Amino acid sequence: MSAERIRKSVAVIIGFLLWGVLIPSALRASDHPLSKDDVTLLLIGGASTPKMVALVEQRGIDFRMSPDLETRFRRDGAADEVIQALSKAGQKSAGGAGETATSGADAENPAPPASAATPAEPPSGHAPGSSPATSQPSVEQKIAATLADTANVPHPPASGDLPLAPMFSLRDVDGDALNLSDYKGKVVLLDFWATWCGPCRSEIPGFVDLQNRYREQGFQVIGVSVDASVKPVLRFREQYRMNYPVAMCDGKVRSLYGGLTGIPTTLLIGKDGRIYEKVVGAPADLAGFEYKIQGLLGPPGGGAVGGIASAANAAPAPAGASSGAQNSAPAAASSSPAAATPPAAAKPVGEGGAPGSLERKISDTLAAADKVTEDSPPPTRSSATSKSGGPPDLSDPNPDRVQQIIQQFTAKEKQFKQARDNYTYHQINKVETLDADGNVDGVYQQEWDILYDDSGKRIERVTYAPTSTLERLMVTEQDLDAMRNIQPFVLTSDDLQQYEVKYLGHVKVDEITAFVFSIRPKEIRKGRQYFQGVVWVDDRDLQIVKTEGKNVPELRDKKNGENMFPRFTTYREQIDGKFWFPTYTFADDKLYFSQGPVHIKEVIRYTDYKQFKSKVRILGATPTDQPDAPPVPAPNQPNQNPPKQR
Repeated sequence: MSAERIRKSVAVIIGFLLWGVLIPSALRASDHPLSKDDVTLLLIGGASTPKMVALVEQRGIDFRMSPDLETRFRRDGAADEVIQALSKAGQKSAGGAGETATSGADAENPAPPASAATPAEPPSGHAPGSSPATSQPSVEQKIAATLADTANVPHPPASGDLPLAPMFSLRDVDGDALNLSDYKGKVVLLDFWATWCGPCRSEIPGFVDLQNRYREQGFQVIGVSVDASVKPVLRFREQYRMNYPVAMCDGKVRSLYGGLTGIPTTLLIGKDGRIYEKVVGAPADLAGFEYKIQGLLGPPGGGAVGGIASAANAAPAPAGASSGAQNSAPAAASSSPAAATPPAAAKPVGEGGAPGSLERKISDTLAAADKVTEDSPPPTRSSATSKSGGPPDLSDPNPDRVQQIIQQFTAKEKQFKQARDNYTYHQINKVETLDADGNVDGVYQQEWDILYDDSGKRIERVTYAPTSTLERLMVTEQDLDAMRNIQPFVLTSDDLQQYEVKYLGHVKVDEITAFVFSIRPKEIRKGRQYFQGVVWVDDRDLQIVKTEGKNVPELRDKKNGENMFPRFTTYREQIDGKFWFPTYTFADDKLYFSQGPVHIKEVIRYTDYKQFKSKVRILGATPTDQPDAPPVPAPNQPNQNPPKQR
């Protein structure tokens, strides 16, 4: 066993022990910043990215980041978020006022600033006099860490039996050693080319661009020229401003890579040293390469599960709505996803959070929604607006009170669900796909009336369903179920046992103050869909007023179809003076299918709430391309082969 492997094995064991001792004592030892060895042990020990970021922000570090340290930490598994957190912490420790001097071998690395005489401003979401210790992450950081688990990111392809890239050692055109083994742990684009090769000249500017954009994420382009002389290569490098190392090929390297039967020959090598893509003789598809690069740069296991749109090779959905719509929420006026805006009352108030925080991003995003249009619901006022003047009380309840709040708001949600089942409403569902330039290239739309027939039974009628023009994905039965049950999410006391609910903080959102909770399923059962994300609960009415997250699980099976969902935000408004009803859902996300990413936008509107009591029965109807047409019983249709994804 090599010394490196022994070091990593010992580090893994120590890392697990460290997590058992270091993390529980993090708050007690907030004056003891992390050392370089602490960070290495945590990374090798398997600490997750959100936990690493939170710990770095809580504890700080006693060293400055450098390119060598970044390389070392990335080699040990540090994601971009961890590197950024370490860099920020290092700048704070180096530039803060009142910093204390260090001694010994680390004297060149200043320690974090000592406590200032003036109390620090409490984190956003906490009232003066009741703020937590400064070592605690803010509510915004907790929300961001929770939602990070629902982000859609490219998934690295499975390595399987992929061949290992042969190692080689050459001299670059400047005479320096160029060893492929030095780039272990990076994603490498290896390009065999020549100055006299037309396709080579056309693709190299794209490689220069990729190197610029992904260098900091652990990506490296390496060029190996098969020219007979170095002089034209030097001129070419200068002319094309090549920003990556270039070496001259020799007979041994030619032999290692199969004799190079065509020029250019371009290979994409993963962090594990395996060849994931090889293109011989033709210019590389840069869009396809970039997608694969993103996947290989991503964390092991890829991103989160969940969402609304589905791959085009998934099972097709029936045109009419199916059972389960009694759990859906009411609808509003139709709108294009690209142009629609959330209810004004749902927006964060004023400057809404610290720069870069989730609330600030929401506030900035919705700044253009101040003007009410036909596509934008009018502002609403909640019962919470009657609170007297003065700063709101955003103190955190004690653990026992948190459990009481959870029980109370889920009981209120059960009452709301029962009340909502006695309402008629209109629901508009619209999904658009966008091309690389942001132009709409496909649209799916259905509008439903949830109402009662002459016998008093509740039905769902499809009132508008033009022919879908989606080509790169299709809407499945799981997506329709999500539109009814997940995106207008309701967490009742009956469903509580299925979810893990964790208190995150107490914040002000627009004109209300709300408790914030993370929600995730305890167990994923086959054939079931769940919600994972964050909910905001009005602290007076104890009802959900805002939801952000996605559906889980997603399906990643090329053989049986892929079904993925975007992260969405749903806003609620008070309709009857008692309950908060969903009025608007919005999503703008990329779904990373095996054949490439698809950018989608989705809007769901719930409007025209009217109270009506009766039993519930859902009936399907064939779609119509004209609004408000009468329902037609759905005919029996044979199974259809879904279109293949482009």
